[in-house]
Amino acid sequence: MSSVPKRTNVKLARLFYKYSEPKTPEVVPETPVEKKEYDAYPPYNFSWFIEGKIAAMGWPQTVENLNYLVDVGVNHLITLSPERRPPILECEKKLKWTEIRLKEFGAPTLKQIIKFIEICERAELRGEVVGVHCRHGRGRTGTMLACYLVHYKNMAPERAVLTVRVQRPGSCETYEQEKMVCHYHDCLRGTIEKPDYRLVEDKLYFDCSMKHIDEDENQDGEQDGDEKDGEKKTDEKEKKKERKKSKAMVINHHIYF
Repeated sequence: MSSVPKRTNVKLARLFYKYSEPKTPEVVPETPVEKKEYDAYPPYNFSWFIEGKIAAMGWPQTVENLNYLVDVGVNHLITLSPERRPPILECEKKLKWTEIRLKEFGAPTLKQIIKFIEICERAELRGEVVGVHCRHGRGRTGTMLACYLVHYKNMAPERAVLTVRVQRPGSCETYEQEKMVCHYHDCLRGTIEKPDYRLVEDKLYFDCSMKHIDEDENQDGEQDGDEKDGEKKTDEKEKKKERKKSKAMVINHHIYF
């Protein structure tokens, strides 16, 4: 017997594969991907402060509130209330979140205002929409919105506070919050050489002094205690009756801004 191994005929193999029926690939049916439907409704006291740029609201309490914010176009949420935080971890939609911790009824510091403005500037460059909230969306939120107008619209502080209150009634609840808007305005204008990063500065923004024109009356009253002569007292009393007393009040109201 020959020990030569059998070789396959290459020509026959080519003819076999040429005229053989082609194998149809098995088609695996695709399973349709079900789109999840999310419930969404606006949070308390929600409104657009500037359409398509910044929105203000109360505390988003549920995931449905966060879903609504994403649906209307909010990309970055800023929380000012450390006592009331939104359920960001439970939300499946993409939403950036930043926390600036402020006490309730408290005024922000200058550093916190600058941080808020920097977030708004970055969002504007990236084409994002900012949403800001505190517990009820009034005091702390209104203060930040007034600083937003001072920075972007070059408004005077009293006009910025009034504009925020017209759009969102009840904003800037305390005097300290109004005063911080004035302080931020002064820092932007450069009227303060060394900005104070404390909550409230010691400088008086409203200097009111009240003076009566009839100053001689008090001086005459002091002299009456020292004089012993009765005739002088009667003469002075008669002169006082003849003199026309003016009750006019002069108010020197120096407004800082």
